[in-house]
Amino acid sequence: MYLESDNLILKEYTKSNLIDFYKLKSEEKVWKYSTFNPIKKLEDAVASLEEHVNKYKKTHFIHHAIFLKDSLTFIGEAGILSYNQNVDRCTVGYNLLPEYWNKGYATEIVRSLLEYSFCYLKCERVEAIVMKDNGASCRVLEKCGFKLEGILRNFTKLANEYKDVCFYAKLSSDI
Repeated sequence: MYLESDNLILKEYTKSNLIDFYKLKSEEKVWKYSTFNPIKKLEDAVASLEEHVNKYKKTHFIHHAIFLKDSLTFIGEAGILSYNQNVDRCTVGYNLLPEYWNKGYATEIVRSLLEYSFCYLKCERVEAIVMKDNGASCRVLEKCGFKLEGILRNFTKLANEYKDVCFYAKLSSDI
């Protein structure tokens, strides 16, 4: 998958993205509201990136690297994380490096993913889940027209504490 928006490019990770991949996957702030355990060592990132790149041979429904269009600076990752063709439904997700928060990039990439999902994949429904405590991500989804459909109580566990998750969706008729 390759997407281009006004300011961003979304494309597959390659092995040459190792340092960027490591920077994102090791940044504690990025994973504060996630069950992902940040990578501690560069050699762990090598194996993780290689596994990720090899997954593209089987599916394109995983994270892709996000770059600023004008400088090709890596800023994070996003993608369609699952796709169910039988029911025309997919799930989107994104993670940005902290220095690119609050600049509109998350909103821009989510809008691009929505356009791809509705126009190219012909999805009826696009979903996203976010930790209830992550107000910034909730606002991004709401700005993009997602509707909060419910709170999944004690849906996940983070640092030995159960956490509620917000379940969002946008339908093709919401466009």
